[in-house]
Amino acid sequence: MASQGGPPDNQPPYGQQYPPQQYPPQQYPPQQPPPYGPPPYNRPYGAVPYTMRPPEPRQLPAPPGTPFHQLARNAHHKWWRPLVGTLTLAAFAFFATIAVFLVWSIVHGAITGDFPDGEGDSLFSNDLENLASTLVMLAILTPAVVFTAWAIQRRPPWSVASVLNKVRWKWLFLACLPALGYIALSYGLSLAADALFPNADTAPADDGTWVGFAAFIGPALLILFLVPFQSGAEEFVFRGWLVQAIGAYAPSSDARNPVTRVIWRALRTPWPALVISSALFVSAHGYTGWAMADIFLFAMTVGWLTVRTGGLEAAIGLHALNNLFAFMLPAATGQLDSWADQGGAPWTLLLSDVPSLALYAASVVWLAKRRKVATVSV
Repeated sequence: MASQGGPPDNQPPYGQQYPPQQYPPQQYPPQQPPPYGPPPYNRPYGAVPYTMRPPEPRQLPAPPGTPFHQLARNAHHKWWRPLVGTLTLAAFAFFATIAVFLVWSIVHGAITGDFPDGEGDSLFSNDLENLASTLVMLAILTPAVVFTAWAIQRRPPWSVASVLNKVRWKWLFLACLPALGYIALSYGLSLAADALFPNADTAPADDGTWVGFAAFIGPALLILFLVPFQSGAEEFVFRGWLVQAIGAYAPSSDARNPVTRVIWRALRTPWPALVISSALFVSAHGYTGWAMADIFLFAMTVGWLTVRTGGLEAAIGLHALNNLFAFMLPAATGQLDSWADQGGAPWTLLLSDVPSLALYAASVVWLAKRRKVATVSV
């Protein structure tokens, strides 16, 4: 019993501390996080306040499973971005073309001592120089497209190339193999069509003559180096930017209104984008008559392959090899001055191109399945 006025018998005297309790380590209760985080205690524990969150990435890829023609429809998509991007691309290409011409003219003047004086549609009097400058002016469209996708649509810049946001080089080189088959079959069928229907082409033919190796090697090397960049740039514009700009307007979900439902079902497919981009591709060239139908068929085929294989590689391979053959033949026969001639063609052109394009498309689809080429974003 405690004395009167003193502490209880089971407590230490005043000024002394209680002895610590001896708990075995395993008996301490496990530490649990508090139910709420730091002040202001109005959000669950672990939640990051808005002001403390990292900034949203400037470039966002399309959601997984997105087909090629809708890669521009990411979280940043707004209705005005494809329109502003197209205008930006056109302005970029216009001023870049002028810049290339001015720089080229200055270098030309420094080397030759005179300012270039072109005739008609030609920028320079020399045919080879005129061809080279034109190919360079077209090749700069590729960086223009890549920059516009990055700056205006705020998506990975090389998403214009494929669903993997890059150029799949191995697949591009593999797609060149059936493209060689297309060139061989198309040339053979054109010879057969000319033999079967000799009066189909009313324009006189001038096959030219072999210019010799010394006169051919220079233009051949220049064509071999520049034409792939020119062909790739055209694909980046027409099968890349335009197809994806139009495909970005496809609604993300079905509509209840019967009229809007029909529009949604049409826009979610790549066909409106392929038809419009192919028509613009034809208008960018100077072909007439049956040649317009042939180049429209070409554009639709490579456009369909672009969507089907998830990238521009098959289109670039066929376009580049076709243009290499188209430029090499005049260079070898002394007709380089006619490289820019684009006019009509006989109806027999379709007889050679339709089966050739069909064979190329079937071969590319078979190769893509065998190689398990990605067709949607991951």
